[in-house]
Amino acid sequence: MNTIRIGIINESTKIFKRSKYKVLLICIGILSIALGLISNYTGGLINVSLSNLPLNILSILTNVLIPLIIFMVVADLFAAEQENGTIKAVITRPISRNEILISKMIAILIYVASILIITFIIGLVMEIFFGRTQIISIPEIFMAYVVSILPIIPTILLSILISQLSKNSSSSVMFSVLIYIIIMLSGIIVPKVSSMIFISYTNWYKLFIGAQMPIKSILTIIGLLLGYSLIFFSGAYALFEKKEY
Repeated sequence: MNTIRIGIINESTKIFKRSKYKVLLICIGILSIALGLISNYTGGLINVSLSNLPLNILSILTNVLIPLIIFMVVADLFAAEQENGTIKAVITRPISRNEILISKMIAILIYVASILIITFIIGLVMEIFFGRTQIISIPEIFMAYVVSILPIIPTILLSILISQLSKNSSSSVMFSVLIYIIIMLSGIIVPKVSSMIFISYTNWYKLFIGAQMPIKSILTIIGLLLGYSLIFFSGAYALFEKKEY
């Protein structure tokens, strides 16, 4: 357990020390502020209601920005390290490949969580500043941000799996985006299979908003997402374990 903790710290440091990921955090923060200001001074002209700003931002993040960011981070932590040989220094440490994989995955989750925390705070502050929120809605908004992390996990693991089949970081990002789009389109073209695709539940946090939560549906989705996560993790680990560096 201690080796995983150290691994998480090391991998998180790699991410947060890179200039592009610092800039990304700043840009997402600026985007959140811009959406709030535009919505407030245009009366919702761009269909982003200030009274629901944190949830509107969350929808943009989970459907578009976070998947793209995940593909970039995974490519840097896996494919790029394999490409430049720095992964050799990692696997020679007294830590198993399983622990390395878990450490990198959790480090990516931490970065994603930092994005969610920043946007949650900005969105909430802007709502309060412009007098568009109610105290009773804050716990629901917070819950929405917390549960939105679960559908992100299979996306991370799928990207890690793809990175093990890629020769370099650019191909890892390209194939991750391509496969993600194919999966997403398959749910749109064939509506019958959309309920079985993990990407269909990026907005599942909406189930937690309202007077009554559909417990049965929530448990079903959790089982589906965990099943996908297990499959992708098993495939990624099998390839990572067998790979020669």
